[in-house]
Amino acid sequence: MREPLRTSNSSSQEESWRVCLLRTQDRSSRPLGAGVLLPGGLVLTCAHTVLSRPGGDGVRTPFDTVYVDVPGTVALARKTPAPLRARVLPEYLVLPTPHFSGDLALLKLDSEPPLPHAVLHRQIPARNEPVHFTGYPEDLPGGEHLDARLMGRGGPAPTPEWVQLDTEGSPYVVRHGYSGGGVVHSRSRRLIGIVAHQFGTPQAPVRREHAYMIPTETVLKYLPLERLGLTVTGPRAVSRDVAVAHDRTASGRVPGLHRRLTRWLDGASDTDPVELAFAGEGEGALLHTIRSALTLADREQSPPSASASSAGEPQVGSIDIAVDATNRTAEQLAVHAAERIGLEGRTPHGTLLEQIAEESPPLIAAFLAIDRAASPDEEIIALLRALLARGDSRLLLVFSDPRSPLLARVRAELLEPEWPERRADRLAARLTRLAEAEQRLRQLPGHPGTPDLPAPRRPDARSPRLRRELRQLRAGGPLYGTPALPHALFRLAVDVETALLEAEAAEQALAGPLGPREFVLEPPGEGLTDLPFVAVRDPDALVTAPTGAHLAGGDRLHQQYEVVGPFGRGSHGQVYLARDLLLDNRPVALKGILDPGNPAAVLQAHQERLRLVSLNHPSVIRVVNYARHPSTSSEFIVMEFADGAPLEWVAARIAQHHPPFSGPRVREFIVVYGLLILDALSYLHDQEGLVYGDLSLTNVLHCGNGIKLIDVAGVRNPGDAGPVSHRPPEAGPLGEMTTAGDLYTVGAVLGSLLDKAPASPADLGTQSLERALRRAMARDPKRRYASADEMALQLRGVLRELRSLRLGEETFEPSPLFDPAATALDGQLGKAPPLVRWRTDGSRGHPLGAHVPGPAEVAVALPVPKPDRKDPNWKELQRTSYADPAGLLQLSDEWLASPELHLLRCRLHLELARDQLPRRDQQLVAAGMELDRAGRLLGERAGYDWRLDWHGGLIELAHGRVRPALTCFNEVYDAIPGEYAPKLALGYCHEKLADSAADAGAREDHQQQAMQFYDAVWRRNHALGSAAFGLARIHLARRSPDRALASLDGVPPDSRHRTAARTAMVRIHASPPADGSAPTVASAVRAYAALRRLVSHEGLTDRQAYERLTAELLELLLELVGSARETDPLGELRASLPPGVPVPATERQLREQLSAGYRKLAKQVPRTDRAEDAALAEALLDNAYRTRPLGLTHYRDRNPERDRRPWPLIAWLVRRPRLRGSGEGA
Repeated sequence: MREPLRTSNSSSQEESWRVCLLRTQDRSSRPLGAGVLLPGGLVLTCAHTVLSRPGGDGVRTPFDTVYVDVPGTVALARKTPAPLRARVLPEYLVLPTPHFSGDLALLKLDSEPPLPHAVLHRQIPARNEPVHFTGYPEDLPGGEHLDARLMGRGGPAPTPEWVQLDTEGSPYVVRHGYSGGGVVHSRSRRLIGIVAHQFGTPQAPVRREHAYMIPTETVLKYLPLERLGLTVTGPRAVSRDVAVAHDRTASGRVPGLHRRLTRWLDGASDTDPVELAFAGEGEGALLHTIRSALTLADREQSPPSASASSAGEPQVGSIDIAVDATNRTAEQLAVHAAERIGLEGRTPHGTLLEQIAEESPPLIAAFLAIDRAASPDEEIIALLRALLARGDSRLLLVFSDPRSPLLARVRAELLEPEWPERRADRLAARLTRLAEAEQRLRQLPGHPGTPDLPAPRRPDARSPRLRRELRQLRAGGPLYGTPALPHALFRLAVDVETALLEAEAAEQALAGPLGPREFVLEPPGEGLTDLPFVAVRDPDALVTAPTGAHLAGGDRLHQQYEVVGPFGRGSHGQVYLARDLLLDNRPVALKGILDPGNPAAVLQAHQERLRLVSLNHPSVIRVVNYARHPSTSSEFIVMEFADGAPLEWVAARIAQHHPPFSGPRVREFIVVYGLLILDALSYLHDQEGLVYGDLSLTNVLHCGNGIKLIDVAGVRNPGDAGPVSHRPPEAGPLGEMTTAGDLYTVGAVLGSLLDKAPASPADLGTQSLERALRRAMARDPKRRYASADEMALQLRGVLRELRSLRLGEETFEPSPLFDPAATALDGQLGKAPPLVRWRTDGSRGHPLGAHVPGPAEVAVALPVPKPDRKDPNWKELQRTSYADPAGLLQLSDEWLASPELHLLRCRLHLELARDQLPRRDQQLVAAGMELDRAGRLLGERAGYDWRLDWHGGLIELAHGRVRPALTCFNEVYDAIPGEYAPKLALGYCHEKLADSAADAGAREDHQQQAMQFYDAVWRRNHALGSAAFGLARIHLARRSPDRALASLDGVPPDSRHRTAARTAMVRIHASPPADGSAPTVASAVRAYAALRRLVSHEGLTDRQAYERLTAELLELLLELVGSARETDPLGELRASLPPGVPVPATERQLREQLSAGYRKLAKQVPRTDRAEDAALAEALLDNAYRTRPLGLTHYRDRNPERDRRPWPLIAWLVRRPRLRGSGEGA
């Protein structure tokens, strides 16, 4: 056995960030555990090390104070320094759970020791990899070093957030005092996690020779270290361009594919090492499913709910590498894989592939859009071979095109010849399981059903059809051996899993104890307003015992309606279930009078009968007939049977997280309920002149795929008394209700459902929903929505926002309140670089001009509200099209005074304020006066009209006052939460405030807010370039160019901002790396490809813009050549681009082309008498002559006879750097 190599308090110890935790400053006390010193005086450790012993109630609380002994400071001090005091940060305390998760804590030191701090690193915790760590056991308080090996992905729980450590080769076992110690990968010397010493539980015992590591990815799942400004190295397991947000992973969209991927990730025995999947253009659901499954498998980015085992979901930690290969080279993908493995990524590409093949542990990797990589197919195949070389590795290859040449090579070179038959055999086995499930379904007894009450739905038997399709793919079938076979096998596998899921779900609903007893419940479709299907399983089962009922079972009314029994009570009468004997025993509802002896109740029943006869709306319960008891002459209304469950039952299922009323889509269901209720209220208010009055969870039934308003006894004229469950503040003591009061009750009912939903996610859609309900329930009725239709308009926008954020898919609908924005607010990023960029010599190194647009520019570029159709000037406003704001101001003087006229004139003055700087203040004053006039014309409505707040925000922006503008736009967001325009304005305000913030914390907060608003707008409508550019600017400011490119790449071809977005992508590709490093061949390949697409397919027709972009690209190549040592970057570039793309062959050709480009730019400079223009042209020509192989200095319009001395040329030759390559000098 090896002896301990060193202790953490050794003065020569390189890992000086290791610390020991103590309860007191006395070093002789028993250590609590270990920790890792992070920047900013923070210490990372396990939570259980800083918790007290359980009290009488079994609860452990964190210590108020602990002490941190920093052994590394001993070498820096003449005497041993005292341990440092620290406090536990409660907001970053993650308590341990019985499922072996959490158990993390951050401590804050009173003073920061002068030592190098640790840097956490992401790396695959692969099996048998050597690691070491140091603990502080009671018998060796100076520290004890142990060597260990990782035991793979597994941990002590079904969903392993932790990784097992095996210390059998060490002389000692892990014990008390080790928890929280940093785990270092012995080969790469990187800190990849911390030790968690646990003996387990009686249900999950842990052997003493085993301990566990909490890997960096799990630490980052619970603690926002990067948001706290700490550096974390190493790429994520699932790259950012693949991962989806937490609240969107629950919606797989294609359940069969999700299940297949889950089984593959979990290593099911009937899956293949190389799995082929397909998701191309127009197949967003397939791609989202793949991304969701991979995100759920990632320790760092899986939702918090994934910490407990969840049936049907992939095991956390089951993916090692997942990356989108689009426009990435094989070299980039290899470097990414090497960094995840723990190899040095800067090794030459060929050598790196050899290292991966020899040293890579077995891993699970996914490459999306592998056929869209930027390298030739043979290089991609070489990378895949290297990853598979050691055996036991698994690759998921997602192709965008089933006809890809790369697919043919993968099939021929990486898959065995018998692969098609083996895949077909495995599909046949799954089909056998499907057929067995369908057979069991047929044998299950169920409700026989009636014409009016169908039996619970059973899915059609699909196994025969799927078997026929499989025969087409086997040997002898028409598709066997064709290029289309892999794609056909993939689609069939998805269909089989989908059918199997549906059959098993139906079997569970019909036979299992988990199926609902009273109601048939089926999952919803994927439409925007689709709800789950709910129906009564057996109406007779709803009947309750009679208690003084006026009708008894078996009674017949009019020889047509046979009573079954009572099953409910309305606000004004008992409700009975009966059968219509003349219509095949169809169930109906009989409603009597609660107190037949009360004249008021009799009158109420008569009024209700008259109302019911007149009401005709699909979401309002319908009267069928009227009947009288033959013996007692009691009167009864015969109504249709509401075949559904009350929203009170739905609320209970939401609270218990019962599918399908679980997950983030629940919020969309709540909005759909609201839309259906509002449609019924709109009918009552506008067509019948009535109010409903008594809306509640019990008076709304979820019937089938819709709703029914029942108990219409409370329907009355506005202002009349009646029952009220949710009383608005203005309602009278007897329940006098108005239409505004009805809208209040809608907000209350939807709010009751929302309160039952799980903890609100951070997405903006939920905030928008809460704001929509808050406005509906405003204390002042005038601040509520003016009508049910107006509230429904905003809820429809909220619904689209919720869906877009959940699925990551566009849910577009033109705004009903705003015209599209004409400009993209690109901050010059979407335009070719201005000529002034080359004013100084030395053209490279200029930062990318991704500046936040000025407030005055934004004030006139935000979307414009559509004019009110009731305004006297509506026709004139519809016909108005102008390019001269001053001229339109003159023309509009003759129009009738109206609010819309003055709002238009307000915007015109803001445009003039931007364009006429000398008269800026006068124009801003005039804009404010126009806004005041609009407010006076609106009168009392001015206090509730969001248009005034919108224009007030525009005026504040024009003044440069961003914070007051933010307040105005926030008021607009409160009023119209379903609209995108206020979110766009708020996103800009936060971005601008972040740009000017002096404090790093404030800057981060504003950037996060801006990204949240921009992301919500962009996901709902990809064509809105302003949101895409806003996200891109923030990502560039945060040094994340890949994320900026992803935002811009999503602007669709039909957007008016598409060309600007693609121009920005070219500029980002051609810009210097943000970290100051040298450019790479891969970046040049992407820049060349992007510029070529921009000119040939993306709408760039401006020759001058093309010349400027080309100059930037050639500058990139010149810097690339200058930074290369022994390689030929121009040769590599030519080899990586399609044939026919013009690329300079030598540095001399490159310099000649760039010099010619500068001369073309000089010709673009206007020839005026301004000194600035002359200086700019001279600078460009100087660049031209300095860049070409023999450089000269040019003086524009200089008399050549003025200076004939030779020394300027000699001086230039002396200082001119030696050119690379032979024969390419002067």
